[in-house]
This record gives sequence, structure tokens and C-alpha cells, in this order.
Amino acid sequence: ETVALVGGTGSGKTTLLHLIARLADATSGSITLDGTDITELPLTALRTLVACAFEDPTLFSVSVRENVALGVPDASDESIRAALAAAQADFVDELPWGLDTRIGEQGMSLSGGQRQRIALARAILARPSVLLLDDPLSALDVHTEAKVTAALGQVLASSTALVVAHRPSTVALADRVAVLDHGEITAIGSHHELLESNSRYQFLMSTDAETGAMR
Repeated sequence: ETVALVGGTGSGKTTLLHLIARLADATSGSITLDGTDITELPLTALRTLVACAFEDPTLFSVSVRENVALGVPDASDESIRAALAAAQADFVDELPWGLDTRIGEQGMSLSGGQRQRIALARAILARPSVLLLDDPLSALDVHTEAKVTAALGQVLASSTALVVAHRPSTVALADRVAVLDHGEITAIGSHHELLESNSRYQFLMSTDAETGAMR
């Protein structure tokens, strides 16, 4: 199942993803994965099961190949290229040395949208049980976003996914939507159900909210 997390700035969307990936630990309650508390799993095991792609991705001063295959070091070039294609990162073929091109610290030689697509390809290649996407398409133009969204629809079919979404096009990937407000889920349902019944969700999905308050 794919669940979209929608809410205003400071509502807790990114924090929730950080808790699941254990980039931070919950101070109360528990998070379970297939019935096992994630704090009982070795971090190496958890990071094999859970993959992340964040709005501001972390890339390293190594080749494109090494950045994409970070969690799958024995990945073949064919599988790396398939992941890049799903993330609409075909621009890699135009780089000076293709997959062997070093992209500089934090990928600063790339545009914001290119960095996001490299990070998304990394998450796709890992084929995780749980995929966490924190607004990973925010830097893409509308045309490219539509292509990535279509490809992600196929990728997400094999994973449990939590997607922080600001745009209706990203919400369309989800089976259900959870609305967060001040750290609490205040409503949950399908996109269409919430549009009809929840005024807060209607506001968050409006054009004004997308370009203003939600950022």
C-alpha cells in the first residue's frame, strides 16, 4: 500500500519518516515492521528493509554509479540504468563519463532536480520492503514530474510506501491519504473522500496552499 502524508509546514511529516528510518528515535510508543519493533532490529538490517529519498538528498563525491548503487554495491550496470530510467535520470548519459562521472561533494555539479532523480534511482534500485519518499519531486518541472510519477506507480506496487506530498499529482500515487496537523493524524481516507469531506485537506490541495503555506 502507498500512503501519502499531507500537512502544513511543521505538522510532522518529515519527522515521521525520520522515525521509521531511525534517523531519530521515538521517545514514546513504538513502530513495528512485520510485527517487530524497529528498535530491536540491527541498523544494518533496518536500512536493508527501508530506503529513503528526501527533498534535499545526500549525494557523495564519487561516481554516479557509486551514488546510485550505495545500498546495492554489487548491482549490475543494467539494473543501475533501469533504476535511473525509472527516475527519469537519462541525463546521466550526457555527462562527460556517463555512469563513471564524479558528481562532486553533495552533487553540487548537478541541478536540484538532477540530484533528486539520482537519489530516487538509489531508492528504487534498493527494492526495499518500505520506501520513504519526502517530496522527492519538488525540484522537477511539471513535464518531468509527470513521467517520474508514472514510473513510480509501477515501482511502488512492490513496496509499502509513505510519501510526503505537496502536489495533487504526487497524492495521486497513493492508495490512502493521511492528513497531519501538529504531529497528529487528523483524517485518513482516499484523495477523493477527503476532498469531499475535509476542509483542511481541501485547503492543502488548493493552488494557494501548494505555492504558499505548505512550503
